[in-house]
Amino acid sequence: MNYKVVILDIDGTLVPHKKTISQATLEAIHQLKNKKLKVVIATGRAPYFSKSIIQATGVDSMVFFNGSYVHHEGKEIYKNTFEKGVLKKVNELSHHSKHALTFLGGNTFKATDLSHPFVVEAYQHESWKPDLAPLQFWQDQDIFQLFLHCDLEEELTYQKKIPELDFRRWSSGARTCDVNITNTHKAVGLTKLLERLGIAPDEAVAFGDGLNDIEMLTMAGMGVAMGDARNEVKQAANMVTLTAEEDGVRHGLIRLGLI
Repeated sequence: MNYKVVILDIDGTLVPHKKTISQATLEAIHQLKNKKLKVVIATGRAPYFSKSIIQATGVDSMVFFNGSYVHHEGKEIYKNTFEKGVLKKVNELSHHSKHALTFLGGNTFKATDLSHPFVVEAYQHESWKPDLAPLQFWQDQDIFQLFLHCDLEEELTYQKKIPELDFRRWSSGARTCDVNITNTHKAVGLTKLLERLGIAPDEAVAFGDGLNDIEMLTMAGMGVAMGDARNEVKQAANMVTLTAEEDGVRHGLIRLGLI
């Protein structure tokens, strides 16, 4: 297959968890560009959580917030934000249940309770820290994504009462999950971007490791799961490579003959 684009998740794919991108991975991206292959980043992160990776890789086409926000060559080409009525429901339920939320807007993020132990845990290894959310914060700007800070069994109540939303745990045992609009995922944003680029999904190679990568891996002509991905992710992929710690992106690109 004559692949034209390589799509890369960030955490656990481009970047080993809690670490930085390796020189070997950066060199692999440079080699792709030299061969005139388009490189795209598709992440659950916000733009402001991704700046260092974007600068290091030189990528100019990105899908953020698990598909809710798409940039190409410095311009916004697609966005899908929460309806205020849905935000009101999740805000009231979290307040009643004494759970914390992080609201992620286009330019900033704020949490409802900075001292909540699950909030502290969520950001303890990150360079970015949220500010306290004013009461009207979610009403005054576009919100693209939420972090719900609660245990897995407590999440079930939200799933039942607010079917307009999808919930994805950060990892097995994590006490925080991504919250997105139902049927919003990376493949949705990537479809918009690939249309702009004039590239068909079967001309794409996608690398990912998380549950939020499954639709992306299924959509791509060649879906590549990282070596330590969960079984559900590997089953959605066409190929399994090494882990991010083992430079799995570079290894997979070599196996595919792309570098």
